Amino acid sequence: MSYQIYSHILPSATPGTQRILKAHHFGEAGARPKMYFQAGLHADEWPGFLVLNALLRKLKKADEAGLIQGEIIIVPVSNPIGLGQNFHGYIPGRFSFSDGGGNFNRNWPQLGAKVHKRIKEEVTGNPETNVALVRKAIHEELMLLPEHTELLGMKKNLLALSMGADEVIDLHCSGEANMHAYVAQEFEGHFKPLLALLGAKVGLSELETGAASFDETNVSVWRELKSHYAHLIPWGSRSLTVELRGENDISNDFAQQDAQALFDYLILRGVVAGDMPEIDDSQVAYYPLDAMDLVKAPCAGIVCYHKAIGKEVEAGEVIGEVVNLMDDEVETSSYPLVARTNGVFFARVQRRLVVCGESIAKIAGREHLAFREIGHLFED
Repeated sequence: MSYQIYSHILPSATPGTQRILKAHHFGEAGARPKMYFQAGLHADEWPGFLVLNALLRKLKKADEAGLIQGEIIIVPVSNPIGLGQNFHGYIPGRFSFSDGGGNFNRNWPQLGAKVHKRIKEEVTGNPETNVALVRKAIHEELMLLPEHTELLGMKKNLLALSMGADEVIDLHCSGEANMHAYVAQEFEGHFKPLLALLGAKVGLSELETGAASFDETNVSVWRELKSHYAHLIPWGSRSLTVELRGENDISNDFAQQDAQALFDYLILRGVVAGDMPEIDDSQVAYYPLDAMDLVKAPCAGIVCYHKAIGKEVEAGEVIGEVVNLMDDEVETSSYPLVARTNGVFFARVQRRLVVCGESIAKIAGREHLAFREIGHLFED
């Protein structure tokens, strides 16, 4: 048996408080392939908690049977800071209350230029040797990251756990949504089997969002180095963000279904021994992130949707309306939500009281939209 649990203590933010990250390790340290999973980086997105709990149960049985061939690290609760932000029974866990108040999944440390500086005199003609060289340099740079606040300590620990993995899978969810994922353009083919296993029909394909999110940060070093050395430095890490449907899509059935999909994926990648899963990826489609229409509320009020999630829409089609409760003329107080692209209506906010100008629905389109700016594709 190889199963171990390690607790990583974060810097104490205030006297008498202490938060920890628990990392579950399977397989021999250094074994390949190495996989990393985490859930709840946005601490108000909870489906992944139950999914990884179910996956841990499956992996413990696999470990007892001697089936773990690679290395697996799972952090089922990756943001104890956000979970502690309990405000009268509501946990607003997307943004930090302290350390500048930013989005927990934005502006992670970018190490590409620093790693390049470390290795540029040592790159060889052997790609395998170069991968080991880069991983060593990444580790050295990670150790230099500051950790004098609770949030910085959490980021440093999560990156130290994940950046040596061959694949990083970050579990999130949307307000109300179909299963979907955000995937780097370079990895569309690689992760298509995973999306198929999860039943995700929509993949949002991105190059650089400008967000410096957790999943992007794990591959940003390799992207930076490949721009200099091409094939001499292969991809040492691939990552994606999986959106596990909506906030309230939490059940034992969903958790078992999704955990089995992740377990089957580990078999597919040779991390766990077992019968190869049958995969039909014919329903998986990728849509450019810069073609995604963010439908905005035309006024403040109550939103009513006319179109169900998962349905195809056409540009100019009305998918819902917002009722302005302050209009004098109630007969004309409804304002339409109009799709600006052809595509799939796949996500929307859970709240029905919306703020004027906020993005409340997402449509995966196929053609670039002029008002979507490359490098600034996430609003929050």
